[in-house]
Amino acid sequence: MPPAAPRLTEDPEPPAGYRLLGRLGAGGQGVVYLAESAEGGRVAVKVLHGSPAGDPGPFLAEAGLIRRVRAFCTAQVVDSGVAGGRPYLVTEYVDGPSLAQVIEERGALRGAELVRLVFGTLTALTAVHQAGVVHRDFKPANVLLGRDGPRVIDFGIARVLEAASGADELVGTPPYMAPEQFDGSGAGAPADMFAWASTVVCAATGGPPFGTGPTPAVINRILHGPPDLGTTAELDGELRELVSACLDKDPARRPTAAGALMRLLGERVPARQALSEGHRRAAPEVPHDVAAPARPTVPERSRRPRRPAAVAVPAVAGLLAGGLLAARLLASGDAPASSPPPPPSPSPSAPSAPAARPTMAAASTTRTRVPGSGIVLHENPADGIRVSFYQDWRRNPGTPGAPGFLRDPRSGAFRPAGNLSQATVAAPGGRLVASLSFTRVYTLDYDRVQITDRASGASYEVRTVDRPLFTGDLSWSDDAARILLTVYAEASADAPSVGFTVVDPAARTARVTRLPSAGRHPYVWGPEPGTVMHRGSGGEVRVYGLDGRLRRALPGVGELHPAGAVAAPGGGLFLTSCPDAPADTCVWNHPSGTGKARIRADGRTAVRGWLGADHLLAVRRGEKTSEVVMLDLSGRTVRVLADGPARDIDKITLWYTTR
Repeated sequence: MPPAAPRLTEDPEPPAGYRLLGRLGAGGQGVVYLAESAEGGRVAVKVLHGSPAGDPGPFLAEAGLIRRVRAFCTAQVVDSGVAGGRPYLVTEYVDGPSLAQVIEERGALRGAELVRLVFGTLTALTAVHQAGVVHRDFKPANVLLGRDGPRVIDFGIARVLEAASGADELVGTPPYMAPEQFDGSGAGAPADMFAWASTVVCAATGGPPFGTGPTPAVINRILHGPPDLGTTAELDGELRELVSACLDKDPARRPTAAGALMRLLGERVPARQALSEGHRRAAPEVPHDVAAPARPTVPERSRRPRRPAAVAVPAVAGLLAGGLLAARLLASGDAPASSPPPPPSPSPSAPSAPAARPTMAAASTTRTRVPGSGIVLHENPADGIRVSFYQDWRRNPGTPGAPGFLRDPRSGAFRPAGNLSQATVAAPGGRLVASLSFTRVYTLDYDRVQITDRASGASYEVRTVDRPLFTGDLSWSDDAARILLTVYAEASADAPSVGFTVVDPAARTARVTRLPSAGRHPYVWGPEPGTVMHRGSGGEVRVYGLDGRLRRALPGVGELHPAGAVAAPGGGLFLTSCPDAPADTCVWNHPSGTGKARIRADGRTAVRGWLGADHLLAVRRGEKTSEVVMLDLSGRTVRVLADGPARDIDKITLWYTTR
């Protein structure tokens, strides 16, 4: 969007909860203002010219419908209402010019920029149509080229205006309107596809396919003439054929948005993944020289989260300084391997299941090689855990991402999950996956986490904090109902933590809790449901409620381990680096703060997380071969969980979850 201009004297008072900062633009539908929300984030507020005819119910109902559109390459509508007798919509603020401005200032798009536009706009229209909404005014002016890719805006505005005013007028911009819009047939989803094709032609050639000029002449060419697709090589092959099909004068013969997107994605992409894959292909490529400074960096012992699906184990190469192994806490009552994993509980207050003692029964131990590596997994069904995901940092050296592979819970096969910039955390059984993408660095207005349900294929994003704040250190709660992220002051290597965010994937909401800055240390899940832990000063560990209130301070116990706490009889247990010997790992009781055990350092073994209340996960390094091992609380090795070449153990991330 262009820079905001000063407000005018006739501008209305802002809706409650928003402070208008200036005008972004004005048109036949209304005036768009840059505004600041009550939380301090920037949004775009569109005050419409219409006024609700009597009952505002129809307007509010239509506005509610467009708020259901999923945030795939769209500027999501986040609020709506009536203020001062005038209807308004509040959307995400996208920092970038419109496609119309770019074409006017520097001409047609070329290469990857055009490809991103095609995928982004098709993905957006697919999401809009799946929500039961029709755009009705798709054109270059309604596509913004944000830093994280193209975003479609103003979808459904025409219907909202009709609901507000009670009038049913012809809406659209003639060079991008379909033939049926001029004969009274109305504008449905096929008309959007006609407008999409006209917009793509304009982006590739510099002008719409039926030209410009006097409106009657343009309408006559749309009704009776052939489209001019130009001769540019940018509009050729499969894309040219698709555009031609969308410009068919018979709306019944035009492809749907979802069909067109699948046609360009190819047969190898499942239909349920079309939106997420289209969204990915619309995002700008990350330059290879952009690396770790974009993510808050913390020392190795406090870099990663403790909880399920994961407890961290260093150390990976590349973007992250150290690799990662994770283990889901053992919990009673988890579904067996032969049953599909249960859905997450929607209740934010559901207690964690009590930790179960690992059973070392004489069950058969299977040997499974991690594909493409020398790592062998030694998995015993009696343990109740298995590797559900791995990420291979050897494959893309020097880049901010690495290929991930999810394991089918039934067949045990590993399948590609795409290139991921940060390690993904899986919930029980590996059904739910949460991830933080590297491209979010380029979204200047807000941060977000992506949630994927492997059972249904649904994938969506939850907005977390507004810039300049930045999130990291992702972990699931024991019941897989919530996600914890540490909030940093900004996206830089030395930014302090300033609180935490708790995401409810079922409700698709995020609650931010701000706390005083105390160094760049992460927050981890606490020993009791609804608590988090954080490192204090002088070897103190602090326990907070999710409302940010201090529950307990435990002085002199040492530096908090990123594995955090585990439920245990009488309270809980947590790990620190021992205050008198930081190389050792100390186990402490909660809430008493008394010592329970010490695992002495031997120069080879590094404790990385909990495996129930009686066992720990660790990596034992050797010159050529390393092992992932299960320890008891005395530091004795119970058995080997995985082994392989040291270079592979160091550079391949393994995530353990309950079966």
